[in-house]
Amino acid sequence: MPENVTIAAGKKALRVFRDVEDLALRAGHRLRLEAYRRSDRRPWRAGYTEFRAHHLAQALADPALMETFRASRPLPPGYGFRLDARVVEIPWALSRLPTTGGALLDAGSSLNHSFAVDFCRRRGWKLHILTLAPETRCFWDRGVSYLYGDLRRTVLADGAFAAVVCISTIEHVGMDNASYAGPDPAARPSDEWEFLRAVKELRRVLSPGAALYITFPFGRHENHGWFQQLDSARVDRLVEAFAPAAVSETVFRYLPDGWRLSDRAACAECEFFDVRASRYFDPASTVEYPPDYPAGERAVLCLELRR
Repeated sequence: MPENVTIAAGKKALRVFRDVEDLALRAGHRLRLEAYRRSDRRPWRAGYTEFRAHHLAQALADPALMETFRASRPLPPGYGFRLDARVVEIPWALSRLPTTGGALLDAGSSLNHSFAVDFCRRRGWKLHILTLAPETRCFWDRGVSYLYGDLRRTVLADGAFAAVVCISTIEHVGMDNASYAGPDPAARPSDEWEFLRAVKELRRVLSPGAALYITFPFGRHENHGWFQQLDSARVDRLVEAFAPAAVSETVFRYLPDGWRLSDRAACAECEFFDVRASRYFDPASTVEYPPDYPAGERAVLCLELRR
């Protein structure tokens, strides 16, 4: 059998396998989603990730809501009730991408979801994902390229990208990332200021005039071992390290009824609720959810830094 026929047959078989796998996944997702909708919607219970994905897919498909994010206007009442910060970070970042398309770097793999991949494809963006280690699900069949490595030291060319998105990733740089990447040397804890090196590297790979869209948990400085929450002083150091030609800042705060537009001063004392230390993840723990049921962050700061 000619080699080209064998290759074509192999690709067809792989596509069929992926289609069957997708059908099974969607069926399981529907069951978990419905179970979560009928629950008290406690963060991270069974069905939470499916519900969050559904919520984000609807947000990205809503032009009026995306314009609200792009313009940093107040969010609809109840938006993101008992959901984590991805429901504001991802729409905020994607709403600000230029309409011209081009090469887009996702530094940290926060866009490695069907709804985000399809959003980028429809708008002419070629998505490249850089992260420490492979994930269970990938979208190479939709044109996404994957690169594994350290944000502080990449092999990427100067000015290679028309935009860079870094969503809730920079706070992990230099911290203990073994739970994400196992024994990889880049996952070992080093210095909590190492995130500044990553910021400079992300600037280097941006084309002149392009922007980095970066988000992270904000409030009191807290070192949780596997990540840190940045305070105002560290945010200022981050901006200084990037040395932007222009900067735009948006802050969102989580309150008992959902996410709201806020500012640095109002969020300066916000504390992160580490669900990993609660009884829902640690059988030896007696820590319960606080009354406001945060999924983690109580505030996130979003920066558009233009090179």
